[in-house]
Amino acid sequence: MGVTARTVVLASRNEDKLRELRELCAGLPLRVTSLADYPEAPEVIEDGTTALGNAARKALVAAAYTGEIAVADDTSLQIRALGDMPGIFASRFAGPAATYADNVALALALMDGVPNDAREARFEAGIVWIDPRPDPDLAPAAAAPAAQRWLHNPFARSIALAPDEDEDAFWNELSDRRRIWHDYHAWIRTVPSGGGTDRERLVQTIDRLVAPFLDGRRPAGAPLAAISLPDPGLWTADGPTGGDPPTLVAPSGLPPDAPGRAVNAPHWLELAAAGRLLGRLGREPRGVRGFGYDPIFIPAGGERTLAELAPDEKHAISHRGLAMRRLLAAVSRVYGAR
Repeated sequence: MGVTARTVVLASRNEDKLRELRELCAGLPLRVTSLADYPEAPEVIEDGTTALGNAARKALVAAAYTGEIAVADDTSLQIRALGDMPGIFASRFAGPAATYADNVALALALMDGVPNDAREARFEAGIVWIDPRPDPDLAPAAAAPAAQRWLHNPFARSIALAPDEDEDAFWNELSDRRRIWHDYHAWIRTVPSGGGTDRERLVQTIDRLVAPFLDGRRPAGAPLAAISLPDPGLWTADGPTGGDPPTLVAPSGLPPDAPGRAVNAPHWLELAAAGRLLGRLGREPRGVRGFGYDPIFIPAGGERTLAELAPDEKHAISHRGLAMRRLLAAVSRVYGAR
């Protein structure tokens, strides 16, 4: 199946993120659309502890629902003075309904007393491509500079567990999410923060963000119908053919009339890439471009914030731009001229 005849669904409804992803995908010989064109597609609970883990969850559900290649990204912002927070909580740092300005204001308030020479930060982006209808002949190709793996279709079987807590218990037997989150919580609380940080408020913020995952609850603001996936690694396959799925059930929540159910193959191809941008945080927002923390993030070696850069300048150095270039280089190698 030639990739040039395929559709790529960007697994997001965030218009700011979609604008950047579309710009980064410009020139691809594919039809590029987004979840905005699939209003019935379910939301995904981002309960992974890494950016790549959350991107994989979003891509899996988008591919499962649409039957098309799905591309999802997730970003972590690690601020040294805040003990690497907000990390994977960058978009919800100030709460489930936080605006960009709310998140920026909280970050600046927590490090108000941090001197200018101790305000280092870095962005990390993870981008995942999942093809739910791959050509099995793609297997021998080398995916570098991205990682490649094959997955069993997670939704190939129908869930038969009720009530909901039985499903949670089933997945936790295979991949204990609560233990993973307890380990994450213990680690993030012990990462040293810098001088001038409001340590008490920082710890309160960490506890608020992690609490739902420690308790096995849905985070505040998550839709009731949102799909919660365990570790996507549970469905790793040895190759593009053969073998039974590793579980007797599938995650619940995918609508029975999802377009992908009728067309998705038993084995899926995943490509994943990451990118990093080093820099520091300013003391007040500057610039009108970009989104999120762009108005306070100053890339290393520069004096302008990401929000003061033109789009092509930002894409050339950004974490998301680097990750996408690595991913698309892998796509070119794996799919070739097919």
